[in-house]
Amino acid sequence: MEAIFQFVDEVVEAQRDTCCAIADDIWDHPETRFEEFWSAQRLADALEAEGFQLTRDAGGIPNAFIASVGKGKPVIALLGEFDALAGLSQQAHCAEPTSSTPGANGHGCGHNLLGTAAFAAAVAAKHWLQQHGDSGTLRFTVVPARKAVREKPLWCAKGCLMMSMRR
Repeated sequence: MEAIFQFVDEVVEAQRDTCCAIADDIWDHPETRFEEFWSAQRLADALEAEGFQLTRDAGGIPNAFIASVGKGKPVIALLGEFDALAGLSQQAHCAEPTSSTPGANGHGCGHNLLGTAAFAAAVAAKHWLQQHGDSGTLRFTVVPARKAVREKPLWCAKGCLMMSMRR
């Protein structure tokens, strides 16, 4: 198990600059639910650069996508989220509540980091499967309005979550 942890640590460390740039970019472009077009494209570009194949407009939702790599089982699904909250603008690197633009959107819950961490996990898992010749399919699902609980049934109805789990 220690070898796996060391492997993941090395892959994530090698991705540090990319991950920091993604997190900072999403922070700088806070988009609220159903408006996460810039953020979705930023993650899509990064995943494509890592060799993932994209299914865009997943479930007919314009800013949803599923990025896939590998083949066979198990199917490992990760959820990328990056939605901001209205009115929570915050200056970066400031521990005290200090709005960068009063009343503007912001990442009050750190979703710019959560989506980026899921990206790092997907990249590490992809490298593990490739380096060790293991079979498996990785699916990175991005759907808008992750925070809106009432939207989860919409994702299911449109098949976004089930598409991630299918072969």
